[in-house]
Amino acid sequence: MAHQLGLDAQADARWIALTQMIERGAGWLDQVLQRWPTPDLILGESDINRVLDSGVNSGVHNGPAEWAALQRVIDNASPNQLLRCLPKSSPLFLVTTRDPLYPPLLAECNDRPPFLFVQGDLDSLNSTTLSVVGTRKPSLDGQRAAMDLTRAAIALGLTVVSGLALGIDGIAHQAALSANGKTIAVLPSGLDQIYPSRHRQLAANIAKAGAVISEFPLGTPPRKHHFHRRNRTLSGFSTATLVIEAGRPSGTLITASAAADQGRDVMTLPWSIYHPEGAGCRYLLDAGATLIQSPEDLAHCLNIAMPPQWMTHSAGYNATAVPAQPPALSLDQRAVLSLLGRESHPAEALALRLNWDMDRCLACLSGLEVQGWIQRGAKGYGATR
Repeated sequence: MAHQLGLDAQADARWIALTQMIERGAGWLDQVLQRWPTPDLILGESDINRVLDSGVNSGVHNGPAEWAALQRVIDNASPNQLLRCLPKSSPLFLVTTRDPLYPPLLAECNDRPPFLFVQGDLDSLNSTTLSVVGTRKPSLDGQRAAMDLTRAAIALGLTVVSGLALGIDGIAHQAALSANGKTIAVLPSGLDQIYPSRHRQLAANIAKAGAVISEFPLGTPPRKHHFHRRNRTLSGFSTATLVIEAGRPSGTLITASAAADQGRDVMTLPWSIYHPEGAGCRYLLDAGATLIQSPEDLAHCLNIAMPPQWMTHSAGYNATAVPAQPPALSLDQRAVLSLLGRESHPAEALALRLNWDMDRCLACLSGLEVQGWIQRGAKGYGATR
């Protein structure tokens, strides 16, 4: 069974010490936990031949010194101060691959994490999930699509999994929460090192309506190579990954590539053929990803019946091109044209998204309007060509 931290200081210390041994090799630690599923059983093992045999399947040779080091680390474990840094509003668990609550699809992956720290609802780990990822700099239409498709996924009875990153990831989490659905955030750091830090409150909200998880020991900061590892775990959670706007190269493409390697479906929703954050999606389409343009497409791809209430409210998201942007345009003008999609947007929304003051935004819009790139209508500004 999953170990709940915070109830037994001695047991907590031993479990946390055991997770630190992942630096010796995730495959080896997974093999150890398969045969000795608790720290106490590891301490009680005296047959060194069984220990040596445990390294065969993981490709790691472990001798008496390796096993003695593991036992010594566990036996000398002391109460861990890291637990005090975690919010107490949601329970904290440690789940290993031996536990029936370990995510079943993730368990099928050859490079599965040997353990997961989980804050929140353990049952969400066994729910039917959809991974939703995308650019950190979405267009306004991309933001809308992420919200609508996430809400559609919740209506389809799915739990939405994402990486808590800025942009599409955060929007997907927020949209799932606003739809009273469940969502899971997968971190590239320990649970006491929420990344990005500005999403600490979002992480706390997710833990109350789903789960925040990490395969990294407590106290682990986000490091560059952790994001690649996190992305593979994120895709491993679900039968399908939906990519909403992605540049090339990008971490989002790593997630999509991992999903394909794991035999999972990859779906994508690009935007403009000129938008730099759409290049990754076009690459995925060329590689065989499924084009998603509406909630109906999403339901069809996942082979789930569409709820009646969505049949009349969903809309297509056909990618429409903004005009090519010649070098004569300023950086500000390029930024505005990259945000404008097939619909019109008010100046206030553009200024907020770009973090500009209104004078700067209006000056840029006026210049584009004079040059004929955009025109102002009842709903705001939209591209003309």
